[in-house]
Order: sequence, then structure tokens, then C-alpha cells
Amino acid sequence: MSELAYVGKNVIRTDAYAKAMGEARYTADVNLPGMLHGRMLRSPLPHARIQGIRTEGAGQISGVKAVITGADTPYTFGVSHYDQTPLAIDKVRHIGDPVAAVAATTFDAAEEALARIEVDYEELPAVFHPEQAMEAGQPLIHEDKERNIAAHIQYNAGDVDEAVRQATHVFEDDFETSRQAHLCMEPHVCAAQVEPSGRITFYYSTQAPSYSRSQMAKILKVPESQIRVVTQNVGGGFGSKATGKFCIDFCAIELARKTGRPVKIEHTREEETAYSTFRHPFIVHVKTALDNQGLITARDVRVVMDNGGYCDYGPVVCNVAGALGGTLYRFQNYRYEGFVVYTNNPFGGAMRGLGNPQITYACETQLSMIADRLGMDEVELRLKNAVRVGDEAASGARFASCGLSECIRAVADSIGWGQGGIKEIRQADSKYRGVGIACGVHFVGVRLSPGIDADFAGAAITLNDDGSINLSTSVCEIGNGSSTVLAQMAAEVLGVPPEKIMVIAGDTDVIPMGWGARASRNTAIGGEAVRRAAEKVKEQVLKVAAGMLEARGEDLDVHDEGVSVRGAPERSLSLSDIVKANRYRKDGQAMWAQVHYDAPSELADKKTGRGNFSSAFAFGAKAVEVEVDPETGEVRILRVISASDIGKVIHPQGAQAQIEGGFAQSLGFTLMEEIICQEGQVTNPNLVEYKVPTTLDFIPVEGIFIEEGDPQGPWGAKGIGEMVTVDGGPAIVAAIHDAVGVWATDLPVTPDRLWRGLSESGDPDG
Repeated sequence: MSELAYVGKNVIRTDAYAKAMGEARYTADVNLPGMLHGRMLRSPLPHARIQGIRTEGAGQISGVKAVITGADTPYTFGVSHYDQTPLAIDKVRHIGDPVAAVAATTFDAAEEALARIEVDYEELPAVFHPEQAMEAGQPLIHEDKERNIAAHIQYNAGDVDEAVRQATHVFEDDFETSRQAHLCMEPHVCAAQVEPSGRITFYYSTQAPSYSRSQMAKILKVPESQIRVVTQNVGGGFGSKATGKFCIDFCAIELARKTGRPVKIEHTREEETAYSTFRHPFIVHVKTALDNQGLITARDVRVVMDNGGYCDYGPVVCNVAGALGGTLYRFQNYRYEGFVVYTNNPFGGAMRGLGNPQITYACETQLSMIADRLGMDEVELRLKNAVRVGDEAASGARFASCGLSECIRAVADSIGWGQGGIKEIRQADSKYRGVGIACGVHFVGVRLSPGIDADFAGAAITLNDDGSINLSTSVCEIGNGSSTVLAQMAAEVLGVPPEKIMVIAGDTDVIPMGWGARASRNTAIGGEAVRRAAEKVKEQVLKVAAGMLEARGEDLDVHDEGVSVRGAPERSLSLSDIVKANRYRKDGQAMWAQVHYDAPSELADKKTGRGNFSSAFAFGAKAVEVEVDPETGEVRILRVISASDIGKVIHPQGAQAQIEGGFAQSLGFTLMEEIICQEGQVTNPNLVEYKVPTTLDFIPVEGIFIEEGDPQGPWGAKGIGEMVTVDGGPAIVAAIHDAVGVWATDLPVTPDRLWRGLSESGDPDG
């Protein structure tokens, strides 16, 4: 393969200058003429029937232009289930459930108006623990859901019970995880403008502009052509902005309709933390069977997930956990039962990894526990069971590429596993050191049953007269560098520097339809759409150039912003000359192409859950060294090595940044982050009381890339954004055990929890 000019190189990011100079515009920066400020009145009760709402006092506040209640928004919406209304109509189901909204000329006037709205509630019995909520006789949060079960997810492969009966070893363990906030720098924000014709322009901080438009049109019962979604830069998403719609979105639209003026609604930091979804807490029971050689023969998993008052992505999260719980190792007997349970807590949603960090923490931690119990080496146990190229996992996933074993060996070798040096420095200055390892897998785009049988992206490329390029993509730039990666791909095919490619994303009036930025699909699926569109344009260029140069197309090369005859570089044309020659003539044509690319995956079987639900799978492993102070329970990260099989690395610096950011979220998930919910009330909705990793907690991550190219991805590329978040947690937990002999089965492992565990064990060495 010839040397690549742009793919695999650290080109300057397309948004670098604008962001470095403070010129980048975000939805939070939108300021339209005559724009009003919208605010939401939220329920102070976790479960109550609305007896009446009086809004007269709010309307008397100077500057207030409109007040709306549930009567003005009588439609339902959601992701998995349409179980929400923009404003509560009959009852509220969690503290913070919105019941009214106002629009005013100033923020303060809107806040004063909220204080004047009177709501009569009939308080209802509430339930806050998902296992309790499933018991007979508990109050129903949604009357049509028996035992408060919103969804029951099942995967069944082989004969688990028989495999357990024949196993040499069977282990059962329980784990719990907590709520983790997304903490995007830019909170949820939107601005709605309704023209006299009724057409809606919706400025929106979202990961999926096209999806948002189609869902809004469906819910509002208007043609899609009557809605334009405009997403500029997005100040972080991590899944929280992949939903497509929130209560504030519809309220902004209805207030704009009512006032005839633009309306903007933005969450405060407290609202963002408490009410804009978060990583769902899991209760996980894992049973694993092994034979006398250490081969895993069966896994049986039960998950109870706290859904909160509404579904959002809840059933999808539980489904993904089930799928990926049966994808990392070679066992063929697998049973997964997941319960998505309504409670009167605020509701969770999609977050980076989508259920995978929770299930991987439980299953990988148990695997390390099993190695410890059996006296086996953790690395050897994983290598013995790791999936390989050509395998079909218990989940039905099939692997055309797989560098899992290479990732395991790479981190083990780099950390010095098995060389004896690590164990010799276990105790230093009254503190204890340990090393842990864990693995992870994640899909690259996904389709899961039940669901839409599609996983697509769109791209359109137009050549301009001067040889520059407009690239329109359904992939939304959310700060992860996807626009740069897509520009590199178009540049590679068409021989034009990335800086001469204008990437257009986020405006549904001009971009093709696609699922947006989610499910680790930007590079592989969005990129393949771009590559195919670029190849189509390249064919047009070569056809015209062949006629102009009196040469065969197969003898031409596209490079350096032009076309030349191979072996005769003096016979060449600039791309600009070719474009203009083809456009400015009788029967002339523009040079452009549009591609709709649907990834080659499949919906799983509805009964068993089995199916090749992704076009490719990214694998990884992490080795972590920690230091634990047994006097305080404090854990300090000393070293992190991350090996990633993501196929061809398109932008090395960007990939390294993903590794570092992914581990930062793993670190928070494992050691400190927890939205505390007491009787349905979030008690720490700010960055003073909600603890999140800072630069003082973080160290550089040593990244290793295993470029196991995948046949489906552009240049063999796969995804990285989510896979790098799933294995950090269990690696940290294993390292803590190696240091002080305590297994953490309840996240986060805060100093007080670890100190109590050490006190109960009585000996840091176990």
C-alpha cells in the first residue's frame, strides 16, 4: 500500500483556530432579536397527582409574555417508550418533573413568575429502590406497567444450567454502580424561532440534528420540511445530547409559538446535574462457570436497573449491557436477564458506553476475583478465554478483526506483569501499591432488537471552482474531532489538503440524513460514507481529466490538488482547471456526489437476543498501578497503560485524547463520582459537592494502538470513543485489591468506603 498523505497523520484540527481564539459559536451563544428567556417550574414532590395549577399571578409580572402548562403540550415523547409529556398533565413522577413554563424578557422576571405559579398536589406513595419497586403491591409509577417494570431484556444462548452442572468451578458475586453525571461544559440549551408561516428554526446543542428533526416532526405532527435544526459547536455530549428531545425543547417551541418571539431555555448547572439524565445505577448478579483448565463455560447475569420516573434510553442501556456481557470471551452458554424498573428518582439516559461500563465493571472484576480464588494469573486467564478473529460470540457478534489478545499482552508487557519487580514495591512509606488489568469491547455503530433496522450515515461532497471542497456530513462535531477525521478522509481520496475542505455539519437544511454522533460510529460509519462519496467524485474527476490529457483513467494519479499522468508528471492539470472545464461548457456538470451508507450489521433475534449487531468491534485492555493509603482509604493512580484495537488510527493525537478522556471518566466512575439521591431528592447537584476528577487526580495515559484493520471500515478504521471508557474501572478495582487485599463491589470506591473495608478485613495484605 502506498504511503498515505493525510490519513494517519496529525493534521491541524479543522476547529482549532476558532476554538483557540474564542470565535467558535455554541447554542449557548445564540442571541436572536427580541429573544425571550424561558424557565421551567419543577415539582418539589417525587410522586403526586396534580389537582390544579393557577398561573394568573405569573402573568402579572412585568416582562412575562407567556405561561404554559401541560394543557398546552398534550403530546407524549420518549426514546424507548413514549412515556413523557413536556409538562406534566395528570401527575408528577420525580422531583424536578416540569409542570409549567414561562417566557419573559429577562431571566429574573421569568424566575419571579415561576414563584407566583400555584400548584395543588395530592401527594402519592413513592418508591425509590428498584428492587423494592418490583415487589407486588408497590405504588405504580406508570399504571400500565405491572410491577413498575418498563422493560424486560433477555439473552439466551446454549444451555447455561447444564454447563453450570458440569463445571469444575462456579462463582457468584454481586455488584452495584452509582449515578454518574455527564458534566458537559455546555449544559442543555435550545432556542426556538417560529416564523409566521409556522416553520420552526430550532437552535440546539445536540449530537443528532437529523434524528432530532425527524422526532420533533413526528411528535408535533408537522412535516419535516417545516423544521430546521441548527447545531453549531457542541460543548460536550457523552450521550446526554443523543436523546433527540427534552422537555425544554418542546416548551421553547410552544412558548415561541404563543409569543411570536424567539425563546431560549438553558439549564443551570444544578438542573443539568439533577435533571438532564445520567449514567444509570446497576445492581448486578454474576454467576460464572469454568472447567478445570480455566476456560469459561457459562455466564449467567441478572441486572436490575434504576430507570427513574421515565424511560429515555433506559431499555437500550440495559439491552447493550446484555449484548456486550456476552461478547468479550469465548464461552457459548450465556443467559442475561435485565429489568428496567421505574422508580420515583430522576431518570437516567445514554452515557458514554451505554451500559457497558456497568456490566464490564461487574464481569471483569469478577474475573479478577476468580483468578485470585483459583490462584491463576489474571493475564493468563484472560488470554485463555479471549475471543479471536473468526469467532462468533455468545451474543451473536462476529469478528472480522480482533486484536484483544494483542492488547492484553501489550499492557502486561509494558507494566512489567510477571517480571517480579512490581510485587517488590508493594509497600513504600506506609502506603501500599498494586497493579490490575482488565479488558473491554464495544461496538462500532449498532442495531439492536427491537429497533429500526438501519445504522446509517450520509455524506455529500462538492468541488468548487478553485479546487476547494465542501463536505456535508450527517456526523455532528461534539468536540471529539470528527470533522477533522472526515476532512482527512476526503483529502486522502481527492488529493486536497484538509485545510481546503469546509466541513458542513449540524444544519438539517443542508446536511444529509444520518444518526449523528453516537455509538462510536463517527469514524467508521460516517467516515465510510465520506470515503465513498469522495471516490464517486474522484471517478468524475478522472473521467474528465482523461479526456483533457488524452490518457486512460487508470494511468492517472490524483494528488497535490491536481491530476497527472503516472510516470509523466509534466502532463498534469489542477483540480480547479478540471472542475471549471466540466462546469463552464454546453451541457456542463458540477462535480459532486452524495452517499447514504448503511453499515452491514443485523437486528438480533427477538427471542434469544443473538445477532451480529455491529459492523465491527473495538477491543482494548488497561493496566493500572495504584497506591493506597490504608490510614485514609485514599487511592492514587501512579500509572495507566491503555492498549486499543481500533483499526487504522486516522488522527493519532485525537485518538490519544480519546484514551485520556475516556480514562478520566472511568476514574471518576470508579473512585469518586456519585449523584446522591435521597428519597428522590438529588442532594449534590453542583461541582462543590459532586466530586469529579481534576488535573490533580489525573496522570498521562500511555497509549498503545493495535492497528488490526477491519474490512468494513475506511482504511480499516474502527471506533474508539466508548471502548476506552469501559475497562478502566475494573482495572483500578483489581489494582486496589492487589495493593490491600480488598475487593470493591460497590462503586464508587470512595476513601471512606475503602477505609471501612480495610477496617473490616483488618490487614492491608488480606
